[in-house]
Amino acid sequence: MLPCEITVTDRAHPLYGEQLRALSFRRRQGVLRLVVVLPDGTPGMVAADATDVFGSDAAVLAGLATTLSVEGVRRLRSRLARDTGVSS
Repeated sequence: MLPCEITVTDRAHPLYGEQLRALSFRRRQGVLRLVVVLPDGTPGMVAADATDVFGSDAAVLAGLATTLSVEGVRRLRSRLARDTGVSS
């Protein structure tokens, strides 16, 4: 649950090893990010999968998640309705 303390776990990230206060999630350019308080007290964003916010194994799974567009959801509903014989 947010807000919470997170650690930047991506070794390539400039804030690797830093503990930050995470305030909320935002999706920018298809990437799930955390709004955080940076070490100097200013707000910033860090990719969620570069942190331990989901736990150790969950960060790997978060990178595999798929987001459907509205059109994708419509096509999926149509396909499911056709395959199951249920009208949507």
